[in-house]
Amino acid sequence: MDFGNAMSTLASEDYVVDVALVLAGFVGPAVVKYGVEDQMGKDLPDEAYGATVAVGGALYGGEGRKVALGGGVHVVESLRERFMGDD
Repeated sequence: MDFGNAMSTLASEDYVVDVALVLAGFVGPAVVKYGVEDQMGKDLPDEAYGATVAVGGALYGGEGRKVALGGGVHVVESLRERFMGDD
C-alpha cells in the first residue's frame, strides 16, 4: 500500500465518521450506565450496558450497525476485565 493512499484514507471524512460511530458505541454504555445506576438505582453488570447499545444500534440499522460494533467491543472488553482482571 502506498503511504499517500493510506494517509488519504485516514483523512477521509467518511473514515473519520465511521470511527466516530464505533467510538460512540464503545463509550455509549457509560451513558446508559449513568442513567440506570445513578438515576434509577439499579446495579447491572457492565456487559449489560454494552449489550443494550449493541442491540439498539443493530435494530436501528444502517449507520447504527457501526454503533452496534462499538457496543459489542465494549461487551468483549467488559468480559475480559471480569474474567482476566486488569493485568
